[in-house]
Amino acid sequence: MPQATFDIALSTEKTLLFYKAKKSRVQVLAHDGRTLNLPWELFKPYITSTGICGTFTIFFDHDGKYERLVAV
Repeated sequence: MPQATFDIALSTEKTLLFYKAKKSRVQVLAHDGRTLNLPWELFKPYITSTGICGTFTIFFDHDGKYERLVAV
């Protein structure tokens, strides 16, 4: 199953821009150098009072469609 691992660190202020629907996609750089443009909705379960911070792995099916996002 194709996958990509990346780090993300969004402050509370930046997280609020997404939450208020001023932005709908998050661009991240995977550890292997790929740039991923992901829907904001994937990160909502990981919001804390300080924003979003951590390492994540996203899994895709063989057609390249999103399957799941996991905090590492």
